[in-house]
Amino acid sequence: MPQDTDDQLIAMAGMTQAVQLIQTLAYEGRVADSQALEASIGSLFAFDAPDTASIYGGLSGVRFGMRRLTELLAGKSREPRDLELTRYLVTLFAVTKAFRRDDDMAGKLFSRLEELKPAFDQHGADSGLMADLNNLYRSTLSNLPQKFVINGEKHHLEDMAISSSVRGLLLAGVRATILFDQVGGRRWRLLFQRGKYLARAEELARRL
Repeated sequence: MPQDTDDQLIAMAGMTQAVQLIQTLAYEGRVADSQALEASIGSLFAFDAPDTASIYGGLSGVRFGMRRLTELLAGKSREPRDLELTRYLVTLFAVTKAFRRDDDMAGKLFSRLEELKPAFDQHGADSGLMADLNNLYRSTLSNLPQKFVINGEKHHLEDMAISSSVRGLLLAGVRATILFDQVGGRRWRLLFQRGKYLARAEELARRL
């Protein structure tokens, strides 16, 4: 398949990685893969990456998401959490579409990310940065008419550290969804060319 398909799969893996990390945090109160979380949050600050993979620090940055995406594309499981993950991905498309219509919000979010980049470069995705991203989400995406509804255990969702990580990852999910569109991705292709995407995703996953 053409190179842009690899770029689209990397972006889709980024989307899947973000929502899978969110789901595990919400139900289990733990980070499923710390490298994946660091790469996903890092994508928010990759303003001038030379290629798509570099947004995540290389293809290995979406290893976790690519493997999960492959499972979803294969459609072998109809477990409630798999269906929920698919719902989260559909919601990402809806929220991102609304976000891209609001130029003022986009400008505000980008400016704030520029301000936060030195903190990420110095300390990574630490608790202070996640708290700042939480506040950024609350002042931007939470004001859109489309809302994310995250399911999970109440005591985890009410934990400030976990809820901050969830909102930071939602920002990363929107970033990946924008990237998917930028590299030529279209939702209808995922439906009608699913087999081709799956075959290539499996190939990429084997390299990781």
